[in-house]
Amino acid sequence: ILVTQSTDPGWITIFTSAGGILVERGSALSHASIVSRELGIPCIVAVKGITTRLKTGDMIEMDGKTGKIKIIE
Repeated sequence: ILVTQSTDPGWITIFTSAGGILVERGSALSHASIVSRELGIPCIVAVKGITTRLKTGDMIEMDGKTGKIKIIE
């Protein structure tokens, strides 16, 4: 799962290898939202503080339909 503050169009190749995308900034019409929908990748945007809350290697579950994120302890 890719976790980031924001994305840009150059990241499309990274998106294709992600099982899901979590982005701190964005909306339903942001780059991450649009591209992930086109690629069929679950994406949740506008997740404040997600990059400071998670560390590399943390186990999480996300539901792109409901917007729920669960950190697995």
